[in-house]
Amino acid sequence: MPQPVITFLRYSLELKAALADCLADPKPKAVHQLRSSTRRLEAVLELLTPAADLPALPKRSSAFKRSVRKIRRIAGDVRDLDVHRELLGPYQTTGGATELETQLEASRKKKVKKLQQQISADEDEILRALDKLEMVFAGVNDFNLSGERLIHVARSWLAPAVSGLDPHEDGDLHSIRKACKTARYIAEIGSEESKAAAKFAKRLEDVQQTTGAWHDYLLLLDRAQTRLPSGSPVIKKLYAKAGLLRRQAESKAAHLLKA
Repeated sequence: MPQPVITFLRYSLELKAALADCLADPKPKAVHQLRSSTRRLEAVLELLTPAADLPALPKRSSAFKRSVRKIRRIAGDVRDLDVHRELLGPYQTTGGATELETQLEASRKKKVKKLQQQISADEDEILRALDKLEMVFAGVNDFNLSGERLIHVARSWLAPAVSGLDPHEDGDLHSIRKACKTARYIAEIGSEESKAAAKFAKRLEDVQQTTGAWHDYLLLLDRAQTRLPSGSPVIKKLYAKAGLLRRQAESKAAHLLKA
């Protein structure tokens, strides 16, 4: 049966490694790992806090979330820039793309410096928070949850998170994406041992990836419109692509809400 405590310990090691990697050489893979591991750890804590009979866990969980808040946000900014540079690849021969790429590179250098400074400031606090959480979990490594239980928890977390959201609204569609990501991470804890959990996680990932692709283009389009002349050819192409992805994201999100 899936063991969420073991999963937490694995993600804890990944976060520690990502912090070190980003201090040494913040390549896109390291930044992504830093952002992803914090999100996955928070998802496991969302699962364990109400499910495990550990009185100290809510306080320790809150302390950890506070400790990574700034780093996660800045890492997200760097990750967005990395994604935007990748998205620009097919448009390199389009007018305005080279100028935008240069601006993205300059912005990344500034954000990376800020990320490294924040890691230097917060790393000790984060490591202490992780150590205290690991102490809370000591002796409960055999805490098991079935795939069915994980699906139930993921659904129970997702339902209130998306309740009342309208996929026709950009802000709500973005919130649906974030909710799907957390619920997916919860379900994925059981994906190796439960086909049902793996299937549910895959469904959530599909919605998350589709809405995420739209949101990435939306942010890149906003940056292009802010930094380039209004008639720039690359803006027109990004606008068309963002519109196409918006329709796809809206459709999948609406289908999820009806289920």
